Amino acid sequence: MKFHYLPATLTALVLGLTTLAATAAPPVPAAPVVLTPVQAAFVQAETRRIEEGFVQKVMSVTGATRDQVLRAIPAKGRLTDRLARIFSSLERDLKGPLTDEQKALIFAADGERKQALKDLPGQAAAR
Repeated sequence: MKFHYLPATLTALVLGLTTLAATAAPPVPAAPVVLTPVQAAFVQAETRRIEEGFVQKVMSVTGATRDQVLRAIPAKGRLTDRLARIFSSLERDLKGPLTDEQKALIFAADGERKQALKDLPGQAAAR
């Protein structure tokens, strides 16, 4: 059985890349935005408004009551797929499947909600 050895230049290249990868600095997280009390109150009020807007859209799309929609939304920090949980819970409560159009509208409303929440810290900092 013969062993083949890597040429010296290839070995140096592999070792150099390994060393470079090991010494590369990890990405620096973005500095957290420090908000004033007024800005923090703005974020809280806007968060409530955005979440309520989502609830209202789901109610209008599905015909579900406010309580049904609120029950369908998983608790914050819960390890579950938010939309799958909302769909299955509403289908159970409404005793029938949601249409593809209803699911698409809820999906779009959730996307709008996420984007609005993502934009909040920048809006608050600008105030």
